[in-house]
Amino acid sequence: MLSNLTANTAEKVFTQRRKDAKKIHPYYCVPLVLLLVLLSASMAFGQQRPSSSSASSNRSTQQSDANAMFRSARDLITDGDWARAQEKFSEYVNSFPNEKNLEAALYWLAYTQQKLGRYDQCRATIDRLLQKFPATTWKEDARMLMVQLPGSVAIANQDLATTVRAQAALAAELDATTVYATTAPLAPAALIPGLGVGAGEGFGVGVGGGPAVWTLEPSTNDDDNNNDPCEFKIVVLQALFQTDLQRGIMAATEWLKPGSTQTVRCKGAALTLLGRNGGKAVTPVILGVARNEPDLKLRARAISTLGATNDDSVLDALRDFALNSQDNDIIEASLYALSKHTGDRAIAVLSDIAVSGKTVGQRKLAILTISTRPGEPAVDALFRIYDADQSPEIRRAVISSFGNRKSERAGNKLVEIARSSDSIEFRKAAINAISRRGGDKSIEFLLSLYDSEKNEELKDQILNSLGYGSAFYVGTPIAIGAGSGSGSGSGSGSGQATIAYPAYVGSRMNDQRVITKLIEIARNQKEPMERRKRAIGWLSRSKDPKVLEFLQELLK
Repeated sequence: MLSNLTANTAEKVFTQRRKDAKKIHPYYCVPLVLLLVLLSASMAFGQQRPSSSSASSNRSTQQSDANAMFRSARDLITDGDWARAQEKFSEYVNSFPNEKNLEAALYWLAYTQQKLGRYDQCRATIDRLLQKFPATTWKEDARMLMVQLPGSVAIANQDLATTVRAQAALAAELDATTVYATTAPLAPAALIPGLGVGAGEGFGVGVGGGPAVWTLEPSTNDDDNNNDPCEFKIVVLQALFQTDLQRGIMAATEWLKPGSTQTVRCKGAALTLLGRNGGKAVTPVILGVARNEPDLKLRARAISTLGATNDDSVLDALRDFALNSQDNDIIEASLYALSKHTGDRAIAVLSDIAVSGKTVGQRKLAILTISTRPGEPAVDALFRIYDADQSPEIRRAVISSFGNRKSERAGNKLVEIARSSDSIEFRKAAINAISRRGGDKSIEFLLSLYDSEKNEELKDQILNSLGYGSAFYVGTPIAIGAGSGSGSGSGSGSGQATIAYPAYVGSRMNDQRVITKLIEIARNQKEPMERRKRAIGWLSRSKDPKVLEFLQELLK
C-alpha cells in the first residue's frame, strides 16, 4: 500500500494536520472567589513588574501563529499551488526568523521558486539556507533541488556551499624536467569540466561536468519535470520521512523491493532518504539493491551508500564487489564506500584490493584511500603493501602515500629510501614525498641531501622539491562527474563518475634557507646551466628583497 503514495495520500496527511490544528480545547471554570483574588493581586502588582505569564503567552501565541502559517504553506505545496506557496513561505521566513521550522521553510521556499522557474531566486535561497545552517538536515534535499536547476553540475557527497571552491584530482608527481619558466604561485586547482589530471606515476583521473553516478539524475526538461508523477511522489515521501520516520522507512523499503514498479528516479530518492535517516537497520535493504538491482547506476548508488552506514556487515560485500565485478563503475563505487567507512576492518579490505585488484589503477586508488585515513593502522597497512609487492608502480604509489602521513615511521621510511634505495625512481619518489610532508625536518634533510648527492638527476629532483611548497594536502575523497583527459606521465582517465581527492600545492619561497640555497646554486658557475636557470625560475616566485638584490646583481 505504501508503495503507491499518491496525491490523495498526501492530502489525507495534511488534512489531518489541519483538523488537529483547529481542535478547540475546553476551558475549565474557576471559582469566582479565587478569580477575584487573582484579579486583585494582578492589579496590586501590575504597576511594579511585567507579567511573566503574559510574556510566555505571547511567545506561545507567536509559535502557534508560526506553526499555523507553516502548515498552510505546506498544504499549498501539496495542492501544487506554487505561487501562493511561495508567498506564504516568504511571509513565514520574514515574519518568524527564529522559529524552529525556518530551515524547512527556506527549503520549501526554494522548491516553489524552482517550480515557478525563478532559478536565480532559488539558488539564492539555497545558498542562504546552507550559509545560515551549514549542518542542516535539509542539506541533501537542497543538493537534489540544486542539481535540477539549468546549468548546474551534479556533484555528490560534497557541500554545495563549496562546490565552486578549490577542488581537484590528485596532484601530479614532481618531475625533474619541470620547466623553470616564471609563473604565478600555484593555487588550489579549481574543478574544471573535462580536465584530466595524472596521479603519481601517471594514474589518470577524469574530471567532468556530467551527472555523477551517485547523484539523482533529474530530467533536463522543465515541462517534463512539472508533470512528472515521480517528482510528486518523491515530495510526498520526503514529507512522510519528516512527519513519521518509521512510516517513511517502510514506504521507501517498499519502493526498493524486487518487482517494484517504481521508476529508477524514485528508487534513487528512496535510497538517498534511507541512507540519511535509516541507520544500520536499513542496511539489508540497501545491500539487496546493491546485489540485485538490474539498473547499473542504481546499483552503484546503493553500493556507495553502504559506506555511510558504517556497518561492518557490509565490508565483505564491498570487498566482493571491488575484486570480482566486471564493471568499473561498481568497482569505483565500492572503493568510495570503503573510503567512507571508519572501521579498522575497512583498512584490511582496502589492503586486499591494493594487493589483489584487477588493474594497477584500482590498486593505486586503494592505496591512496588508505593513506587518507587517520591513525597508525593505515601506516601499518602501507608498510605491509610495500613489503609484499615488488611491482615498481605499486611501490611508488606506496612511497607517495607515505608523503600524505605525518607519522614518524612513515617519515623515517622515506628518508631511508631517499638515501639508500637501489632504484633511482624510488629515491626520486621518496624525495618528492618528503617535500610534500613539509616542516623544518624535511627542508633540512633536502638541503643536506643536495650537498652530499652525486647523482645529477637526483640533484635536479631535490631542487624541484625545494622549490615546490610544503603545503600539499590530500583531502577526503569526493565523487566527481563524467569527463576525460590525459594525466601527467602516461596516465589517462575517463568515466561517468570518478573518485577524486582535493589537493593543494603552495610555494616555499618565503623560507630563508631555501632562498639562500637557490641563490648559491644560481651563482655557482660549476653547476649545470639548466639547473642554474631553474633555480632563478624558482627565485622569481619570491618577493624577498634579498632575491631582488641578487637578480639585479646578476645583470651588472
